[in-house]
Amino acid sequence: MEKAFWALVALVIYIYLGYPALIFLLSKLRRQRPMGRLRHTPSVSLIITAYNEEKVIGRKIENSLALNYPHDRLEIVVSSDGSSDGTNGIVRAFEEQGIGLLPWEENRGKAVAQNNAVVRTCGEIIVFSDATGMYREDALEHLVACFADSNVGCATGKVVWGNEDASSTAQGEGMYLRYEAFLREKESRVGNLSMASGSIMAIRRSLFRPIDPHVSEDFVLPLGVIKEGYRVMYAPRAVSVEQVVTKPEDQLRTRVRTITLDLRSLFMNWELLNPLKYPGVSLGLISHKLLRWLVPYFLIVLFVLNLLLLGGPFFALALSLQGIFYGLAIMGYLWQRGGRPPGIFGGPCAFVTINLAALIGIARFAAGGKAGQWKPVR
Repeated sequence: MEKAFWALVALVIYIYLGYPALIFLLSKLRRQRPMGRLRHTPSVSLIITAYNEEKVIGRKIENSLALNYPHDRLEIVVSSDGSSDGTNGIVRAFEEQGIGLLPWEENRGKAVAQNNAVVRTCGEIIVFSDATGMYREDALEHLVACFADSNVGCATGKVVWGNEDASSTAQGEGMYLRYEAFLREKESRVGNLSMASGSIMAIRRSLFRPIDPHVSEDFVLPLGVIKEGYRVMYAPRAVSVEQVVTKPEDQLRTRVRTITLDLRSLFMNWELLNPLKYPGVSLGLISHKLLRWLVPYFLIVLFVLNLLLLGGPFFALALSLQGIFYGLAIMGYLWQRGGRPPGIFGGPCAFVTINLAALIGIARFAAGGKAGQWKPVR
């Protein structure tokens, strides 16, 4: 039992610290690939998927019209997924400025809305965006520049939170996102990046395949690109500013849905986990995704083993530290529910929320459950 305890401790350390250190070292051994030329301006279809986004869709369209990209090479379309509020009316007010509206009568989910929009657009490069993702002026230039390299099939930008100080949940998300950005930048340089951000993702039209409604588009599309023999590239200067959810329960619900979709995406492309055929990609998928999703299960086993190993001062201390940590997480949640700043409770609360989402997401996936209808949390 003691060996199992230490093996799990080592595994959790590898997941959060060891793999980032490994990918950082590997990136140093790789010659830096030159970034794409900003003068590379293929035709682009910017598809904004929206469901009841009347509060932000006007600002998103204005943001898209202000992008530094040749307007005669840019097609902007809003795919409205059965919106029942004023979203469609607001979009129609911009039609004279070249904004297209695809108003679907039924709310069938983000993937269906994206699939339907792709076949009705014509750009060589398809860029997917959310209604809340506000691009910096040069974001599209830097994102599309990646495709100057003929080996790049998919590119993703950097998402930053515009309201990170709103709550400890938002602060925890901001910290998590910076950690993810570090990993994606290094994986892109190594050549084993296999995921993207749905807020700012681009793909060659020739590589797009219709998205299954029960998978995650920002995961399954990059995986498909890799299977076709192309690379996924991270463009850190292509920035999308989002507003993160500020309540732990909203974060939990969103993450459970995301992890359930991601698991389906991964197991539909299980061959990429083969280290003999895809050594670099399988390393990233197993370390960055699969093992991290399993962390809550590792932590539960660690806690049980710790209980069984009580008898020496070290294991008593280890159990006490675990209890204190989880107690702080619970206090952080209660503090936020009461409208008070969580202070030192914020970090533990965010960590436990993220891992609780993984626990539920894996259980739901294993039981054959669906992720649920796409209804963005604002």
